[in-house]
Parts: sequence; structure tokens; C-alpha cells
Amino acid sequence: MSQMDMFLVALASACAAFPVLGVLWWIRDRADRAAAAGLDTVDIDPYHAVATARRPSRVGRAAAAELLLAGLIRIRDDGMMEVTDRAQESATAPGHPVPAALLATLRRQGEPFPLSRLYWESGYTRQRDAFLRAEDLKVPRWSLRTRDSIAGAAFATLILFTLWISVQVVFLRQEYWTSGVGPIVVGAWCCLVLWALMAVPLVWLAERCWPKRRDRFAAYCRRLPAHPAERALSTEERDLLDRSWTWRNAYERAKDEETWVDHGGGF
Repeated sequence: MSQMDMFLVALASACAAFPVLGVLWWIRDRADRAAAAGLDTVDIDPYHAVATARRPSRVGRAAAAELLLAGLIRIRDDGMMEVTDRAQESATAPGHPVPAALLATLRRQGEPFPLSRLYWESGYTRQRDAFLRAEDLKVPRWSLRTRDSIAGAAFATLILFTLWISVQVVFLRQEYWTSGVGPIVVGAWCCLVLWALMAVPLVWLAERCWPKRRDRFAAYCRRLPAHPAERALSTEERDLLDRSWTWRNAYERAKDEETWVDHGGGF
């Protein structure tokens, strides 16, 4: 088989792989749609729904709302959270692990701090993330929803095909193997450069054009009502929660004002 014949066989194989991958993507999308139709019967934890629909850090806001309603914490006018006398006198904790982790963090700190600084608390984030991973395992079809193995196979096909072409062009010449180490090293460098010149634009184009896997579980969670504790807050309590959620120290406020002026926001 000549080199041209080998190239045509490889090209045909690469071109045939994409329709197959496209059919697999369509089959999986149909299966995802069918599975999403039954999500109304699944018991989804409200904190898990918040983390899925928004982001994991938003879970702390819902936990603070639950503790606020239970009278276990208070939020001062400056946005600082602190444990109430009731929580200090009692060793009881909420039944749910997320607000329990937040309350334990506040007790461990021993001093008020704002909700916006919660992501610095590694003890709380570890417990929160462990809870979210456990909840993900209860919905196994969606627990790896951010991964798309079919797209990975499409990109790998392009990478291997362009690597094969660069090797064919550079190394399938007898002089490279009979002229010493120097030509082989130069050939390897030329092979890598040629491979990069072909693979980078093709993979970029495929990444732009390849249809993303629809995260139907996240879309379902976004349609759910807000967390029950946040819905139950009064207007005053919600304002205090917002103040703690967006709290900034003096340096950060000064930087925000400086950025605003630098970008033409000032008069």
C-alpha cells in the first residue's frame, strides 16, 4: 500500500468517526431527555438544588437564612454574623449538615464574620462539598453532567489523525533513519511543529462547533423555587442577609471605587 493510499484510508476513517459520534450524541441526548422527564419524582435536597442551579458558594446563603429563622444566629447592621445566646447555651445543631457546618464554623471562630468570607473557612467548605458529592451520587446520571466523553472522543480523533499525518510527512522517509541522530532530532522537532499547526486550529474549530451536552438536571433545578428558608425571610432579614453576602472591607471598597473611576464611571 502506497503512502497516498494509507493517507486516504486514515482520512476516510477519521471522517467516518464523526457521523458515528454524532449518532451516539443524539442517542445520549434522547436518553437524557427521557431521564429528565422523571425528575419530578426525585427527592432533590434544596441545598443540592441551590448548588446545582447556581454555584456551591450560594449554599452558604441558604444555610445562613435557615439559622437566622431558627434564631441561632443574628446578622448585625454592618453585615457581620454572630451566634445568638440561644445557640451558645445549647449544644443542639440543625438536622441538616450544611447549616450545622455553618453554625459549627461560627462557634469555632468565636467572633463575628460576614457571609462573604465563608469561602475562606476550609472546615465548612469540606463538609459542604462532602454533602454535595453524596447528593450527586443519588442522581448518578447527572453526577458527571459536566463531562462529555463523546466530545473527548471527537477531539482525540482529530489529535491522533493530525499526529499520524505529521509522522507520515516527516518520518516515512528513509534518509531520516540512515543519516544519524541529528536528522532524527530535527525531524522530531519538525513533526511536533507540523502536528501543532494542524491540531490546534482543527481542535479549536471542533470545540466551537461540537454541540455541548445539555445539563438538563441543572436546568430543572433552576426552575425550582428558591430555598424555603430564603423564601420565609422577612424583608428586613433579607436585607441583612444581602448585606452580609456582599460585605467588603475598606480596602476592597476603595479598590472598587478606584476601578469604577479608572473605567470612566466617575464624573
